[in-house]
Amino acid sequence: MKNIEQDVLNFSAIAYVTVPQYLAGTKDKQAMAHAIIDMIDALDEIEYSRSGTPLYDIIRGDVPGKRKEAIMTLEREYNLTEREGHILRFLSNERNPSYIANSLNLSKATVKAHKYNIFKKLDIHSMDELKQLLTKYENGPVS
Repeated sequence: MKNIEQDVLNFSAIAYVTVPQYLAGTKDKQAMAHAIIDMIDALDEIEYSRSGTPLYDIIRGDVPGKRKEAIMTLEREYNLTEREGHILRFLSNERNPSYIANSLNLSKATVKAHKYNIFKKLDIHSMDELKQLLTKYENGPVS
């Protein structure tokens, strides 16, 4: 286990103990806040190293959260299969078919076939059109 992952576990344990103590009146608000902030900071470091997106952006509902919601809406509205939805999430993060194939333990040809089917269902023809569609769905209800 990496050091930062161990830190998250340690800070989570501290928060787990501190919150009930705060509720019981044996810890002050500042101690509770510090425990939670330490845990979130450690999680933020992990999320940023994995996705390049700060956890704080997700918590605040900035682009990554809106992006996830847009992807889920597209999956439902365009009747994407579960696998197509999974691949759409990779594509929306600008991952290429080789990366997706390695991540999902699929052949590159299978990923390309899914990508073709996704684009066909969404009536788009390029990654630029996918970005535009996602941005449109991120900005609110689409009629």
